[in-house]
Amino acid sequence: MIRFALALIGALAAASNMYSQDCAPTPQTLAISVPSDSAEAEVFGDHEFYQVLSNGWVFALRRSKFGWSVRIYDREPIGDAVDLTAMTPPLRHAPNPRDIDGWHFRNADNTGPNNGDVNAPQRLRGFVISPSLAGTGGLRLPKEPIDPSPDDGIGWLRILDFGLDNSEPGAKARMNYLNFNACVSWPRSEAEQMTYSESTRLEFSPEDSETYGACGLSLGTHTLSAAFSPRQLGGDLDGDGALDEVAQILRSTDGRRGLALCRAGTWLDMIDLETDRVTGLRDGFVGQVEAWQWISQDEALPLHLTGYEMPEADGDYLVLERFEKEAFVLFWHDGKLQAKRMYGHVEP
Repeated sequence: MIRFALALIGALAAASNMYSQDCAPTPQTLAISVPSDSAEAEVFGDHEFYQVLSNGWVFALRRSKFGWSVRIYDREPIGDAVDLTAMTPPLRHAPNPRDIDGWHFRNADNTGPNNGDVNAPQRLRGFVISPSLAGTGGLRLPKEPIDPSPDDGIGWLRILDFGLDNSEPGAKARMNYLNFNACVSWPRSEAEQMTYSESTRLEFSPEDSETYGACGLSLGTHTLSAAFSPRQLGGDLDGDGALDEVAQILRSTDGRRGLALCRAGTWLDMIDLETDRVTGLRDGFVGQVEAWQWISQDEALPLHLTGYEMPEADGDYLVLERFEKEAFVLFWHDGKLQAKRMYGHVEP
């Protein structure tokens, strides 16, 4: 049990650190915010909350007698779905941090706020995620303590606001609404770490230079140079079925930033470098871009772009953004590269 207690202390310490650092992935860990599309979420009455994570797990807040309980299932929570947080200590007796009950926040006789006489976790709840439980049919309490696995993840839930009922003296208070946000994090596999490292690496390889040089990029006057990750993207922009790749470049003579689009390894389009300007793209915008994304025709728009009308295109889309300020989408139509301003919330 001592090792279980240490595991919880470690989870809470890590959770506190994650909270202070925001819910951000690292080269070693994946991290997913809950909810994924806003800063906070709310449950009330007998409602429950569910969010499917990128790996198929399901984060859930399940209604309980006195509040809600945090669960992460290895699949849709029906049938033999397994709760991967079941190893979160303590496993017996003391309140488990996954269980968020109204009486945790009241004193022993339920006449006022908890002043320390009720031993219960408060607004920050840490929990352990044990992928090894998947496919086992669930946790069987061991006779001896089990050391945390290196594959275990951690998570936290932060209580932003809540309401209580059943607050009569001597009764057990029950939550009637809960406002929260949360973070779920677990280790990347070695293959995922390599993929992440490659996707975030800003340095181009000699092979990259050879590819764009063969496509027509003058490497004497232009350099492959990335200001943000990923350093290059690819797909089928012009809809001809061949691979198109685009990289961030720098013009050596004046330091102006642009993009080099290599279509099918043969045709080169220089973007935002004053020659062959792209219709609809603001001059100099590429030098201000902070993020970009390649979106295929059959792919759903990211949540922050939902509701914006995409132009008619022959192939995929390339979205260039200044965070929450301005965005353009580049696309191929009528035999040429074009751009459309998706939104603009500030002056250029």
